[in-house]
Amino acid sequence: MSLSTLAEQVVVILVEPQQAGNVGSAARALKNMGLRRLTIVNPPSFDPERARWMAPGCDDILAEMRITATLDEALEGVHRAVAATARHRRGTQGVYTPAELSRQVVESPEGHVTAILFGREDFGLSKEHTERCESILRIPTPEHASLNLSQAVMVVANHLFEAARATGEAAPGRPLGGRRRAKSTQDLDRRSRAEEPADLVAMEPVVEELVSLLDRVGYTRATGPAKVALSAREALQTARPTPRQLGAFRGMIARIQWALDHPDADWLASKRTQP
Repeated sequence: MSLSTLAEQVVVILVEPQQAGNVGSAARALKNMGLRRLTIVNPPSFDPERARWMAPGCDDILAEMRITATLDEALEGVHRAVAATARHRRGTQGVYTPAELSRQVVESPEGHVTAILFGREDFGLSKEHTERCESILRIPTPEHASLNLSQAVMVVANHLFEAARATGEAAPGRPLGGRRRAKSTQDLDRRSRAEEPADLVAMEPVVEELVSLLDRVGYTRATGPAKVALSAREALQTARPTPRQLGAFRGMIARIQWALDHPDADWLASKRTQP
């Protein structure tokens, strides 16, 4: 993966950062390592001048930075979310070191966007925020596991940079049928937009509808709704479904719901009798 591709396919999300200086320092870390996509979610107060003071030469990163009110807004266009946290969590989420995650990111398909979430300075990521993620990123330390926010961003950004650098630049593609032809081998590898992976915002209704269905049939009495939702998010983010596939899945869930509402009815027959 080229460094320019890495810069497009990785977004760092700072959830509720308390200090504008840390936002600026995080922007500087991204600029140092060739990354550029930064989003901050629901900052209690944000002083742009303080951020710029901590990020000399990074005006472009700060100018392009997104500020959102909710995590849902920040996850628009994202296909995989990873929670950077030192807290021990129970569940089935995979736990990766920065080196392991970086190798996965540089091997991801073209256009597949990974978001790495970092929590507030005094508390980190909440349980709710962590459960929106497919896996956990943990920076190994010998003792004290709580890193400064911007230091944690720098550690992860450096691993991403080194992983991308180790793979070298992607082949530019050769012209087909003569040098004057516009198409190249790269063009032939690109998928249509309809076959691109769906983002996390599009996945969430599927998770909610599936949990509702399983709750209706009693599944959540043994396995709580939150745990079911977490497993569903992990499975969807790992599978990288397209919008078409998500639509088909929602249709399957809706058909099961209809069958539960009409246990003695035939769905096809009911469709034929509709005006």
